[in-house]
Amino acid sequence: MTNSAKLEEFRKYYFENLENAKIKKASEAAEIEEYLKEYPLDKLRSMTPVEYCLGTGYSKESFCYKLEFGKYRHTGAGIGGGSSKKFGVYYNKTEQSYRHGSTKIDNIQKYWPGFRNQLCKFLTDSDNDHSAMRLEDYPMLRGMDMVLAKLLYLYYPDRYTAIVSYSSLKELMNMFGYECDDSMRCHQLSFLLNKNIRRDIPECADHGNNIIGNLLWEYLKHDDGSTDDNSDKTKQNGLGDSDVSEVHYWLYSPGTNGSKWDEYIKEGVMGIGWGDIGDLSQYKTRNEMRSKMQEVYESDRNFKMDSLATWQFAKEMKPGDIVYAKKGRRVLLGRGIVTSDYMYNEAFDEEEDHYSRRKVNWTHIGKWDHPGQAAMKTLTDISAYTGYITQLEALFESDTEEEDEPELPETKWPLYNKELFLKEVFMDEAQYDTLVGLILNKKNVILQGAPGVGKTYAANRLAYSIIGEKNKDRVMMVQFHQSYSYEDFIEGFRPQTDSAGYDIKKGSFYKFCKKAAEDSDNKYFFIIDEINRGNLSKIFGELFMLIEKDKRGNSLQLLYSDEKFYVPSNVYIIGMMNTADRSLAILDYALRRRFAFYDMKPAFDRPSFIDYKQSLNSSGFNSLIDCVMKLNEAISEDSSLGEGFCIGHSYFCDLKKADYAALSSIVEYELIPLLKEYWFDDPANVRDWTERLRNSIK
Repeated sequence: MTNSAKLEEFRKYYFENLENAKIKKASEAAEIEEYLKEYPLDKLRSMTPVEYCLGTGYSKESFCYKLEFGKYRHTGAGIGGGSSKKFGVYYNKTEQSYRHGSTKIDNIQKYWPGFRNQLCKFLTDSDNDHSAMRLEDYPMLRGMDMVLAKLLYLYYPDRYTAIVSYSSLKELMNMFGYECDDSMRCHQLSFLLNKNIRRDIPECADHGNNIIGNLLWEYLKHDDGSTDDNSDKTKQNGLGDSDVSEVHYWLYSPGTNGSKWDEYIKEGVMGIGWGDIGDLSQYKTRNEMRSKMQEVYESDRNFKMDSLATWQFAKEMKPGDIVYAKKGRRVLLGRGIVTSDYMYNEAFDEEEDHYSRRKVNWTHIGKWDHPGQAAMKTLTDISAYTGYITQLEALFESDTEEEDEPELPETKWPLYNKELFLKEVFMDEAQYDTLVGLILNKKNVILQGAPGVGKTYAANRLAYSIIGEKNKDRVMMVQFHQSYSYEDFIEGFRPQTDSAGYDIKKGSFYKFCKKAAEDSDNKYFFIIDEINRGNLSKIFGELFMLIEKDKRGNSLQLLYSDEKFYVPSNVYIIGMMNTADRSLAILDYALRRRFAFYDMKPAFDRPSFIDYKQSLNSSGFNSLIDCVMKLNEAISEDSSLGEGFCIGHSYFCDLKKADYAALSSIVEYELIPLLKEYWFDDPANVRDWTERLRNSIK
C-alpha cells in the first residue's frame, strides 16, 4: 500500500529544495546531449574492445573510463568504486589479457561481438515495459547492474531515475510503499520508481529526472536522520560521550590463514578483502554494504559477519587502535598500532581484491601461542574483553623489557566546559555553580530525583565540564544492584581461569583509585548509578571512612590482601538515586553523613526546555507538556507519593519530530504504565489521568 504520509513529506521536501537542485543539475541536460552525440547507439554497435575497456593503452579515452572517471562520471549518477568487473569485459594489466568477470578470455576477437550485441540489444529493447526486462535474458551482462542502470538513464532520461544504487532504490521503493520484490534489478527499480513518483506527484512532470533523482537521493539522506549538528541536546547520547574517541583493540587475520602477512609487514599496512563492492567509505549503513555484497557476489548468504568486518574496518577503526594479527585460531603473528585513516585504491592489490588498507606501525613481529582458540572472523573488536586484552598484552611484554615500548599516540579528547554543559542539560547557571561547589567541597555527591529528571544524563557531562574535556580515562561509571558486593568493588577471591584454585582479583573502585593516585594533579570521577539499589554496608566495607573528605589519603588494611589502601584526594564520587523506587530501603545513615544530596527536578519551566519545546513547533507536544505539569501537581499533593515521584522531562527529549505517533507512544507505553504503578490502589485516578493524557495529544 502506498505510504501517502511519506509521499506528502517528500512532496514538501521536493519543493522546498527544488531551486537548489536546479542549480546543482543545471549542466546535466547539456552533458547528456554531449554524451548522445559522442556515443549514439550506432557507435556502440561498432565499438572495439580497446575503445570500450579500462586497462588498455587507450584507457583514458575509453568508454568505461569516461563513464566512471572522465567527463560523464557525474552525469546522472556516479558508478565509482568496485572493480572493473562491473563493466563486464575489461583488460587485466597484470595478465595482459581480457577478462569477463573472473574468467580469462582466450580469444577476445571471437568473444567480443557476442558481448557487444547483448549490450546493444539490452539498450535498444526500450519499447517494452522496462520493469519486465530480465537480465537473465542477457547472460553476458550479469554483474553489470549499476552500469546498465546508468546507461539506460543516459539514453532514456525521461524513463529512469538518476539513481543507480540498488540499496538506495530499494529503500526508496519500500519507504513510499511501492510494490517490489527481491528479484528486481537496479534498472527495474529505477524505472518503477520514476513511473510511480511521476504518477503520485504530478507536479514533478515539469522537471527532468536529473532533478527528481537528485531530490530523491538528498531526501533519502535527509530522512535517515544523519546530521553534523552535535550541539543539539536532543541528538546526544545518554552519557554525553558519543563524540569521544577511545582506543579499541582488534583481532585480525591478514589474508586467509595469514597469507598476506609478509607483504603487510613489509609495507607497514593492514588490508581487507571484498574489493568487488568498491570503496567502503561510500556506504552510509552496514545494511547497504551487505546488500551490495549480495548483489555483487550473487549469493543467498546474508553476509552478516562479512559486512560487519568491512564496516568496522572502514568506519569504526581509527588511528591509535591496537591490532593483534593472527594466523588461524592458535597463532599470533604480531601486534601493531593503526596510524592512518581508511584508504582505498585498486592499485594496492593487483592479484587479489584487498583494495582497502590502513597504515600500521607493527611494533611486534614473530610467533606466539594464542591463549585458547581465537575468533574465526577476519576482524573482531575485542575492546570489551579487558581480561583477554591483558593476556594478549602480557605475551608481548617480554620483548620490550630491555627496550622502550612504542608509545601510543596521545589521545585528543574533545573539549568540554560549563557553557557546553548548560547547552545540553536543562539546568541554569546558578544551579550548575551550586552543584559543582558541592562536588568540589564535599567530594561525594548524590543526585537524587524522580524518574526522567536527567540524573544519568547530567552525571557524565558534569564530570567532563569540571575536567575541561571529555576524558573517559578519568571518568568511570558502574551500576549497583542487589548482587553487587565488596568483592566486585574493592577485591575478592575469584576462580583462576587456567588452573584450579583462587586468586585475589581487584575490583573496579580499587583499580580506579590506583590510576588516580598515579595522576594526582588531575581530578578523577567515579560515578555510581542506582547507588541505593546495592547493600551499601556490604559494598563499601571499611571505605565508609576512607571516602570522607578529611580522611582522604589515610590508609587502612584491606580485608583480603596484605595491603594498605587509601582513597586519593583527587577522586570525586557522584551517585544517582531514584526517589520513586518503592522497593528500596532507607539509605544507610552512615553513608548519608558522608554524601551531599542534590535534588534534581523536572525542567519543564526552564528557559532551555521552553526553547526546545518551541523548536519542535507542535501543538500536540505543547498540550501534552501542559497536561504532565498538571499531573505532577497532583502527584506532589498526593500524600502517598510526593515530589519524588513527579514525571521528568527526559521522557520528552530526543524527539526528531513531535507527531501523533511519537507522542502516543510516550503516553501509552511509558506514562500510563508508570501511573498504574503509582496508583495501583486507585484505578479511578489512573483512568482519569489516562484519559486526560490521551486527549491532550488528539
